[in-house]
Amino acid sequence: MVIAEMEKRGIALGPARKDEYVIALQAHTKKGGSKNQQLCEKLFVNALIEARSCERFRLLSLDISDNNLKDFYHQLMISEAGHYRLFIDLAKKHMPQKYIETRWQEWLEIEAEIIKNLEIKGDRIH
Repeated sequence: MVIAEMEKRGIALGPARKDEYVIALQAHTKKGGSKNQQLCEKLFVNALIEARSCERFRLLSLDISDNNLKDFYHQLMISEAGHYRLFIDLAKKHMPQKYIETRWQEWLEIEAEIIKNLEIKGDRIH
C-alpha cells in the first residue's frame, strides 16, 4: 500500500536506516527462558511497534486536508491495529495469561523509558 501510494505521488523510497526505537526495544528482550518465552519477547516487541504505528497513523488521519491521504492513513491505522492484536493473541497461545499480562506491563515501562531518551526526529514513524 505504501509503495503504491509513493509511486502514485512520484516519491522515491529512500535508503534503509537503522531505527533507534526498534534497536532499543530489541536490546531489552530477555535472554534465556523457554522457546515460548523467547517467542513472546519477539511478539511483544512487534506488538509495541505496531501499536505505536497505529497511534501515529490515527493522528495523521485526523488532521490532514487531503481526503485521499486521510483515508489512506485511516486504513493503515486499522491494519496496524490488527497486527498489534495478532501479536498479542499469538503470545497468549504460547504462555499463560498471567505471564502475558505481567510481561506486557514490563514492556510498556521499558518502552516509556526508551521513548523518553530518544532524540526527536521528524522522519520517525516508530
